[in-house]
Amino acid sequence: MFCHKTIQRCIKLCLLLIILTGCSQPIPTLEPVTIKFPYYDRDAAYYTALAEQFKARYPDITVELVQIDWRNPGQVTENDVFMTDQLSLPQLVQQGVILDLTPLIEQDNTFDDQVYYPGALETFQYEGKTWGIPSDINMLLMYYNKDLFDRYFVPYPTSGWTWDEFLERAEDSSDPGSGIFGYAIQHDDDIAIMEPILLIYQHGGQLFDNWQNPTSITLNNPLNIEAMQWYANLIHTYGVAPSRKQGPESVQYYPYGGVIQNKYGMWMGMLSDQGGVTWPVRWQMRWGVVPLPRDRDAFTLATVNGYVISIKTRYPEACWKWIMFLNEQMPTLNMPARRALAESGEYEKLVGSEVAAAARAAVGDVVLISPTLIGYEQALEALGAAFTAIRDGQTSAEAALNAAQAQVGY
Repeated sequence: MFCHKTIQRCIKLCLLLIILTGCSQPIPTLEPVTIKFPYYDRDAAYYTALAEQFKARYPDITVELVQIDWRNPGQVTENDVFMTDQLSLPQLVQQGVILDLTPLIEQDNTFDDQVYYPGALETFQYEGKTWGIPSDINMLLMYYNKDLFDRYFVPYPTSGWTWDEFLERAEDSSDPGSGIFGYAIQHDDDIAIMEPILLIYQHGGQLFDNWQNPTSITLNNPLNIEAMQWYANLIHTYGVAPSRKQGPESVQYYPYGGVIQNKYGMWMGMLSDQGGVTWPVRWQMRWGVVPLPRDRDAFTLATVNGYVISIKTRYPEACWKWIMFLNEQMPTLNMPARRALAESGEYEKLVGSEVAAAARAAVGDVVLISPTLIGYEQALEALGAAFTAIRDGQTSAEAALNAAQAQVGY
């Protein structure tokens, strides 16, 4: 007969065999999935390497990279995950193109909304929901030609410089007889309207009652007029910036030609412009970059790029893993939206110490461009026309802004 202890051992053995044999259910394996992600040609190597790293971490998910033509941006939204900026967000939401990420965020206990610079995540929040995850910040900075500055013995600008110091450097690096100007005022494209807006706010003026959620606009504020008169004086009084007719290039390529030809001491540009990587031609001169000069206030404008998920994707969880993986990586040109990445030695190594220092110094003065400003299209058109009249010397700053205010009717 079996003793009591023998019976217990037999029972334990049987239980162990049941667990280890076919009586237990096999652990299910995840179904392999493929998600599509678009990229532009210049970022091919960057995303190819990341897709391979992601595959090593998540063998069940394949990221299919889709090269797109920048002339046909409509191709972007045909993919599972894609990048956009905050200005496009309302339209994408209203068209029902992208997925609300709020449920995915709530399910991910590793997600921390405090890792981003203030306002970055908020730019992708609309109607109480989060639609995108910020990747990088692209801000306006001041570039300068070191070769030209050295030729005229002009000291390089530094962070915290003022309008007066800017004007002094612009005057010292100008040689109108040789077609050289200390500053390249923007006559066309987006910066042509952003540049004077920046000056208005740096001078303490105001256009919108609330920059992020405007309800009214005042174009002819006295401080606005003062700032725009100073702006006009750069061309018509001080002679440090060319008029539309004086520039060494055609209007369509202003100020590209003058910068490439070493005709401009300073020019305003986006962080992503560094070295001319986003221009038709790379810069050949030695160049530097600093935050914009300040007057009563320090102020610059910026956009934020972020990742969104298509409403049509069959694999939202896989797309979320890809977004979170990308969010850990260093972007190619712009300042990372994640503070730890932006302050890391890796970022400095990627863009250089001077670019990193300028971006880090300027980010505290950044006002993120609100997509709600699109609703003020009529006012912005009137403002743009006023800026053109001021630059071209057609009328005074006061008359131009008064006329624009009357046209807007606020």
